[in-house]
Amino acid sequence: MASEFKVKHFKVRGSADDAITVHQWESVKHTWPRHSHPEYKLGVSEGGTGTFFYRGERYHTGPGKLLVIHPNEAHTCTATGAWRYLYAAPSVIASIVKTFDRNGDIEPLLLPPVIDDSQLAELVLQAHRAMDDGASQLDQESAFYDAICEVLVRHASLPDIPKKEERANIRRVQDSLEARFNENVSLHELAELAGTSAPYLSRVFSKEVGMPIQVYLSQIRVRRAQQMLMAGETSANVAYAVGFADQSHFTRHFKRLIGAAPGTYSRAISTTGSS
Repeated sequence: MASEFKVKHFKVRGSADDAITVHQWESVKHTWPRHSHPEYKLGVSEGGTGTFFYRGERYHTGPGKLLVIHPNEAHTCTATGAWRYLYAAPSVIASIVKTFDRNGDIEPLLLPPVIDDSQLAELVLQAHRAMDDGASQLDQESAFYDAICEVLVRHASLPDIPKKEERANIRRVQDSLEARFNENVSLHELAELAGTSAPYLSRVFSKEVGMPIQVYLSQIRVRRAQQMLMAGETSANVAYAVGFADQSHFTRHFKRLIGAAPGTYSRAISTTGSS
């Protein structure tokens, strides 16, 4: 099998340097010579296996594990099968780390080279896929911040995000999402509304409301879609009217929350109405 390689760039709002690159790679086997990256590198397997030599030791990784390489640290690696790699500029990680300390001091960020945490690996995969499948900006930003915050909270030499005296104004964010449910709103905009940072809002919203912010917005959209379907609108018209990128995104979210596809739901309404 010939190597397959895809690259996508994702922009985190905040500064011109806040860039993330996502590599999707698949091959029978490839070995990279000794090299380094100016970014943080997070590797996650989609079925592939790998070994790498880093900080004087050899490590093995594969499904359910997260590979972590710090900026400018030399390493070699060999990988087989399907992998995804996320490269995040130090400024991106630094902006997140700052939210962990109310005094603004950044402790040395130390992460183990291999993190054996299948739940966390799946979160990072979800972030990759959100950037890869054309998800909304809010979905992409939230998935990224959720994954990185969990990496730091669970495995870095940092304390958990502290409670601040000025709590994010979650109610205002919820009201904004209700009013702008069909817009491609960004996490950065919502954070400005709440008077906090994007990574902090992403985490505190989940704690206060009980679900991630992007899931909350999908819930609003599906609820509005139900109302429109009950009023006789077609599924195709409803998908775009409530803010979904396309019909497949709409169907997936609707079925997950309602338990039936939009078409099935519409037919059930028609059947009930005629009986």
